[in-house]
Amino acid sequence: MSDDVMVLDGNAAAGALGSLFAFDATTAIVRCGNCHASGPLAELRFYGSPQAMVLRCKNCGEVNLRLLETESSINLDLRGAARIDISRAT
Repeated sequence: MSDDVMVLDGNAAAGALGSLFAFDATTAIVRCGNCHASGPLAELRFYGSPQAMVLRCKNCGEVNLRLLETESSINLDLRGAARIDISRAT
């Protein structure tokens, strides 16, 4: 990773992910498949743009989520996340 790239947090992914899920995706708890750290998606490190993004673990830097949006499809790759927990509204 380059030090001169502006790094945002996972909140920057809210708009794009909100179009895929019927809940606030930034509140989902993501467990990193590499270091097993857990925390809200909002705390992951965001790289890219709303149409082409990578979200990395804030602890080890491993890619947890990739999203690529084109005119005809949305490709969501979650293989870097060992688990994603979504709380039910009460």
